[in-house]
Amino acid sequence: MSKKIPSPVYTLKCEKYTPYCLKFYLDGEILYVGTLSGEILVWNMESNRLKKEIKAGTVCIMTLELLTKQNQLVSQNKVGEIKCWLIDGIELKLHHTLSTQIIGFCKLALYKTNMLLCKGENSTMYCYSTDTYDKITDFNPHQDDSLGDLMVVKAIGDYVFCGYEANIVVVWREDYIVNQCSFPELECLMALDVDHNLTKGICAGSSNVINTFYITDGNLSLDRNIKITNPGVNALQLRPDDKIVAAACWDLTVKLFSWKTMKLLAVLDSHSTGVMNIVYSELSVAFWKARYMLAVANKDNKITLWDVYNGKDKD
Repeated sequence: MSKKIPSPVYTLKCEKYTPYCLKFYLDGEILYVGTLSGEILVWNMESNRLKKEIKAGTVCIMTLELLTKQNQLVSQNKVGEIKCWLIDGIELKLHHTLSTQIIGFCKLALYKTNMLLCKGENSTMYCYSTDTYDKITDFNPHQDDSLGDLMVVKAIGDYVFCGYEANIVVVWREDYIVNQCSFPELECLMALDVDHNLTKGICAGSSNVINTFYITDGNLSLDRNIKITNPGVNALQLRPDDKIVAAACWDLTVKLFSWKTMKLLAVLDSHSTGVMNIVYSELSVAFWKARYMLAVANKDNKITLWDVYNGKDKD
């Protein structure tokens, strides 16, 4: 790794808006931004200009996802309202509103090609069809309230990984539990990701520990405990090629680790206030000639764009 401290290739200034969540469109030419005050911003990655502002509500939008089959953008706010928007160029047209009436911090997850998962009552997770918008089923672990709140969900293929407030990850396959694993060092698990081959996962919370775990046919086993200098990780994002994992930390930095060795590769530090969200582009961003661009949303009303370890440096 070069000893030179990385710098962002560009900074998008949201001015009056605080970016809370991010999502690249598939071709990498559009970056969607959900704000703390309920707007969806549409940024063009070629001109690096804000092209559209859509008022989606009055409360924080905490996640954005793409339904590629329907060509829709899905937004979720903190009071359990999920909106599906038809994508027409830079325009977003409201297609359907789904009200779960569940307040929480757990972000929805796409499941297979036609379902979405979100927090339900207590430790339950709801599953909705993206074709009819009807609720299909509940994923209920039937463990009273010992798990605490559902904090994070990750779906890969037939498997669903649910991280709970009690520092437990429960693994579902279809409608039954395959395995669960406890991570007592984490203190309020709130971040989780899993590689695309279902071989390894990672989780973190409010402590100064990041845990990695092996996955074998849905069964989990502990791998490494990685200590970080300061406590708190609110988001983890694996790069689409499963070579780099990014951690959004409470100490105002984003840390990049090698997925193979969990060696710390770089610390991205360009903001004086907290990191809200991180996201990698699924495909290359042509204007910046970046194979995988990392976007970082911050409380200072800015989004930084990073081109780090994309073949120009050694992974």
